[in-house]
Amino acid sequence: MLIIKNKRLFKFIGVFLLSFLLLTSCEQKKLVLQIGEAHIIPKPASLIKSEGYFEIKPTSKVSVENEEQKIIANQFFNQFKNVAGWIPQIVIGGKGDISFVTDQTIETEGYHLKISKNNIVIKASSKAGFFYALQSLKQLLPTTFYKNTVQNIRWGVPVVDIKDNPAFGWRGYMLDVSRHFFSKGQVKQVIDFMAELKLNRFHWHLADDQGWRLEIKSYPKLTEIGAWRVDYNITDETKSNWWGRPKQKPNDKATYGGFYTQSDIKEIIAYAKERHIEIIPEIDMPGHAQATIAAYPEIGCVNAEPYVATGGVFKNNTYNPGKEETFLFAEKMLNEVMDLFPFKYVHIGGDECNKEQWKIDPHAQQRIKNQNLKDEHELQSYFIKRIEKIINKRNRIMIGWDEILEGGLAPNATVMSWRGEKGGIASAKAGHEVIMTPSNYCYIDLKQGHDDLEPNLGYSRLLLSTSYNYKVIPDTLTADEGQLIKGIQANLWTESISDWGKLTYMSFPRTYAIAESAWTAHENKDWNDFTNRLYTQFDRLDAQQVRYAVSAFSPWIDHKGDGKQIEIQMHTEVNGLNIHYTLDGTEPTTKSSKYEKPFTISNSTQLKARAFKNEKPVGYVSAKKFSIHKAKQAKVFDKKGKQIEKLTDLSYAALTKGDKAWNHFSNEAELLILFDKEIEVSEVEFDALRFTISGIYPPKTIEIYGSNDGRSFKLLTQKEHIEVATEQGRNKVNISIPFNSIKVKGLKIKAKGFNPIPDEHHKSGSQSHIWIDEIIVN
Repeated sequence: MLIIKNKRLFKFIGVFLLSFLLLTSCEQKKLVLQIGEAHIIPKPASLIKSEGYFEIKPTSKVSVENEEQKIIANQFFNQFKNVAGWIPQIVIGGKGDISFVTDQTIETEGYHLKISKNNIVIKASSKAGFFYALQSLKQLLPTTFYKNTVQNIRWGVPVVDIKDNPAFGWRGYMLDVSRHFFSKGQVKQVIDFMAELKLNRFHWHLADDQGWRLEIKSYPKLTEIGAWRVDYNITDETKSNWWGRPKQKPNDKATYGGFYTQSDIKEIIAYAKERHIEIIPEIDMPGHAQATIAAYPEIGCVNAEPYVATGGVFKNNTYNPGKEETFLFAEKMLNEVMDLFPFKYVHIGGDECNKEQWKIDPHAQQRIKNQNLKDEHELQSYFIKRIEKIINKRNRIMIGWDEILEGGLAPNATVMSWRGEKGGIASAKAGHEVIMTPSNYCYIDLKQGHDDLEPNLGYSRLLLSTSYNYKVIPDTLTADEGQLIKGIQANLWTESISDWGKLTYMSFPRTYAIAESAWTAHENKDWNDFTNRLYTQFDRLDAQQVRYAVSAFSPWIDHKGDGKQIEIQMHTEVNGLNIHYTLDGTEPTTKSSKYEKPFTISNSTQLKARAFKNEKPVGYVSAKKFSIHKAKQAKVFDKKGKQIEKLTDLSYAALTKGDKAWNHFSNEAELLILFDKEIEVSEVEFDALRFTISGIYPPKTIEIYGSNDGRSFKLLTQKEHIEVATEQGRNKVNISIPFNSIKVKGLKIKAKGFNPIPDEHHKSGSQSHIWIDEIIVN
């Protein structure tokens, strides 16, 4: 009787399971099939695409060979739970629809991913290889896979055969968390996007003038004091005041900052390890150390600043290389750092060390004398070499920025070449390992488009195409010397990066370009192919609601005035786009005028332009206002009677010191504008450049005079801009001065700046300069 009942039960279960599978199959067929694109970044060494697709289903089985592979597979396929509502079965051994196969003939980080209509086979010789194969598989899925909610679709991937391996072993991303602090969760997000791009070195800039971010139990004041500063952060992306923030005063409260506990550090290291990323800590020394010295002034020099820096600083911020207690501190602190971070490299900075303190510090000078050193450059080399011994004693390798070459390079050091390629080339020729990260190719905190059309983040410019086309190994190196170039990394300094949205905006898409230079052989790169793959990558970012830059896809609006009219030229960095524009301030569409060649305007115009690909808008709307005003072609003379050509030629300056439309004056400017005939005027307007790190300020007072005959003048109005003029930073300041309407044949403008520049400003005590562009008269 029991046997009969069991048979009935088994039959019932079998019928139930069959019905369930049939039902599931029917439900799956009702869903829309989506198939991803074969648009992978970084570009694989070889990708052959064929017709057809493979569908990953709830019933799909993933077969792996061992527990290690199962962990990697679980990490990837568990992502289906969020977007599909199910996870494929993962088993050790047996036959699977998706199979992991060890192949020792494949390079360590390489892989072979073969997708047919019937199955997927992943071959690799290492855990890293299997992991990277799955990152490519992820990019082959529909972009909806990157969303955070269940998508009612079927998941198809194209039939491809990919054989892939990296060009370089060092593929890095540097995040500065001193200038602005990012949380443990945000650091993990950085590690996530690094892993998807097959980047494997996270360079973590943990200590600088503006904050110490790592718990050191031997020296608790490093985080009690050094992790906090007075909060002068700004969110306005039109302003940039990093160089020019007030110093902390004795009664000020330091409220901005944060740090990572040692528990946090261990958690993040483990998280990165699971994603095949090693972490390199950077503790900047002997310069860039104001936060360190604020916490432990006994290791500082004369004139050391007593507080953590609130913004940019460049002096009185160094360790004292003349004191033995400095090296005792460094040894104890670095040993604790090395106890936390298992990777063999430790970065000690070594850059931008202002040695003026050392010239007057008795301990530093005594050290120079005792060690028979030539000068302060050799003193820096002495300091670096002693620090290297501390690091080498733990069987670790010291990395420093290329300034560690000054005075003689430490014997075992690895050099990061950031001031161009010169330091890297010299180091490789001397037999040292080099990581190439020149600022003109790899500093992703710089602006990435037209100065007037981008957020005011970054102090210079690095275009996406410039970054992408970089050749990592210089042609001047021999083949053997080239082997010492370990790789490349993107560097994100965060002076202007105060939040996550700014971080992603500056990182993407330039990190994609640098990741491709790190992974893909230079001869295999192609700009047009790369930018075509970016469209799919942007869809992935949209799915995640991540902010990114489309500067390379947006029109540049350039112009040249001749005093009568303005010639307009437009282009995009990305090839193959059509630009449409309007001249009345309305939003451009494909029905708007198409830009074919330069054109001229002779009336005041609000120009808007946008790029289109296949009739779809890409990039942002670029907008510029051009004034054709009453003073065009008027003669302008300075105080000495010398004629100035540029101020009324209809040329308007951009937010960069290099723009030739800026007219330079000392701290006072007196300009005479003469008209051919009497005209009625009621306003004078111009832009002034604020670039206070260089001593360039808007005028603090302006006086406007009018004349009926061009010889005798009377005051029409005067205006003080003290508050505006004393603000430090880097931006353009529009100055508009209205007055009662009057008929004149001439105007005289007197502008006065600072002499001296106020205390606590970057150039305090010196004379300011005034830079202005086109003088608009209405």
